[in-house]
Amino acid sequence: MFAQVAIKLTGPMDHLRLVWQTGETLLDSVVFDEDPEGTRYNVLLALQEMVTNVLRHGYQLDASRPIEVVFELTEDSLQIVLRDQGPAFDPLAYDSSGVEEQTGMPAEAGGFGIHIARLVMDRVDYERVDGWNVLRLQKCVRAKANT
Repeated sequence: MFAQVAIKLTGPMDHLRLVWQTGETLLDSVVFDEDPEGTRYNVLLALQEMVTNVLRHGYQLDASRPIEVVFELTEDSLQIVLRDQGPAFDPLAYDSSGVEEQTGMPAEAGGFGIHIARLVMDRVDYERVDGWNVLRLQKCVRAKANT
């Protein structure tokens, strides 16, 4: 099985719902070995957090700036590529180690989305390409035999 879905967004944070629904539809055809429903939810949550970070922190809620999300599903892997033109920011260089020790809500926002992505995904990569932040999230999967 191979599927690729690309979304190019500009607009308000309401578009987060479109990213979630697209990912949810694609992930319906994926079988994860452990806790399939929980894994689907966690992958979508990690993506949602990363898109939210771009909109809030990278774009300062400027709804005119582009975000691109590409889902690519193969027999053994789901890759999600998130691209934005915000200031260069490598989320992998961000220290989110203190997030684990926190109990309750933090005094200031930050670090949870990056921490979630690192925990949930099998691989997270970042690079800056031609003025774009490119974040790749990868999860190992098994495609359904009956698709």
